[in-house]
Amino acid sequence: MWERLSLPRLRATLSRVRESRTLILGFVLSAIIGGGAIIRFHFAAFLDPFEDGYQNWWISANLVTTGQYWDRHSMMTQGNWLPLYHFVGAGVLGLTGVRNMEALKATNIVLSSLTALLVFLVARREGPIVSLAATAFFSFGFIDIVVSGWALAESLATFLVLLAYGALFCFQDLGEKRYWIAGVALALATLARYEVWLIVGLLALFLSIQKGTDRKMGFLAIVPAIAMMGAYFVYALRWGFLPSIVVAQTSTDIRYQVSVGTQPNVGDVLIRWWTGYLLLLPVVLPIGAAYGLKHWRQDFASWGVVSLWGFVIVYSALRLGNPSFRYVMISVPFLSIFTAKALKAIVAYIASYRRPLTAQKELTRAFGLALAVLLASGSLLPATIQSWTDGFGSTQFMVPMEQAGLFVQSLPHDAGRILLSESPIAAYFSGYEPSRILGSRWLPDNRSAALSYLKANVQYVVYMGVPYYRLRILFPELQNGTSTPDFQILYDAGGLQIGTHAVYVYRVIY
Repeated sequence: MWERLSLPRLRATLSRVRESRTLILGFVLSAIIGGGAIIRFHFAAFLDPFEDGYQNWWISANLVTTGQYWDRHSMMTQGNWLPLYHFVGAGVLGLTGVRNMEALKATNIVLSSLTALLVFLVARREGPIVSLAATAFFSFGFIDIVVSGWALAESLATFLVLLAYGALFCFQDLGEKRYWIAGVALALATLARYEVWLIVGLLALFLSIQKGTDRKMGFLAIVPAIAMMGAYFVYALRWGFLPSIVVAQTSTDIRYQVSVGTQPNVGDVLIRWWTGYLLLLPVVLPIGAAYGLKHWRQDFASWGVVSLWGFVIVYSALRLGNPSFRYVMISVPFLSIFTAKALKAIVAYIASYRRPLTAQKELTRAFGLALAVLLASGSLLPATIQSWTDGFGSTQFMVPMEQAGLFVQSLPHDAGRILLSESPIAAYFSGYEPSRILGSRWLPDNRSAALSYLKANVQYVVYMGVPYYRLRILFPELQNGTSTPDFQILYDAGGLQIGTHAVYVYRVIY
């Protein structure tokens, strides 16, 4: 009788315990992802330390207002940048307003938060502590914190790649539907970042050496991505050979530095790069990379991580481009998962010396893992704390562009004339419609023809003294910051005074 009465009570108690554990797990997960989002919004409020995000806004804003897909600044839509993010951005701006960088940044933060949730779901097979740890490493890693707060394609590509990986290798509960999800995600990702092309190629190789019934379905899942890559490659032939187009753009600054003898030694560049990343990810990078290398035969994610970091090293060593954390951002969620798994393995190895493994020692091991996770997560905080108040050091060099744009905004605008801006940041803050702003790259190569175009169409010019920009090449006198018979100086934004390029606002005399 007692057993019959106690059994339902025991089951009810166990059910309540499970429910409470689920609630606690959900609360902690929400706190991690929510806390990461709050930090991202904080850093997104700072002016970007470079202009790519504002150039993306310009492309998307022009697309949504005119229906035309082209880069009015510097031809980056001709094979250099892939189109998916610009169309997503156009959709966001169409819903929220054209001059709305905050909406573009918020969209990327949402994508980053969804990526954090995917990290949890991919790692959950290893237990709640590991899955929460992986989520924390990703959410509080400074690389994704800052990049997801800019209007760039990396957050979209990272989300899609991790979704495809999870569908192919982790989410077996979805059945064959997971291959459809992986196929769509990979196909879209190939139109976001070129790093995905490398991942797709490696995935085809990885599947070719695997055995099992899932191999055929895996190949079918990557067919749409391969087809998308081929189609875009053919489409880009109108502008030239795609690899040559990309390299010509990424190496522009390096080629100029080499020509004038200011290019740093490649070894110094790579050492500075690695040092910076070890400071940003002091635990996640070395431990995650070591775990990935150890398990490269079993886990395709190891292939992706090693290839992305290796590619940046080779690319930089050949002076085809500068190393950037943006090129390896897709690897960050995988490094986060690897680090969490590695800490679990390390704690388990240490605990294995204390046998037999009693319930008390099992609890001690769980606490040990939790402590290791907290310490590793704490190692991510210094970079965030250091930049919390003042933002990014290189942002100060973008302030003159912002000031130039705000100055143009205060001027009277002739509806029949456009703004010529060599700065996307100035273009954004100028108040001009995106379709009424043009970059100097589109000017004729001939000085007299360019001057005729300016006098016929342009009211104001935002000049940047970059040596290889079109205005400085055609009109070197503008570098002096004084009026000429064709240009009236209106404003010096103070670029030279803070150690960057000259930034001037001129009125075209017509």
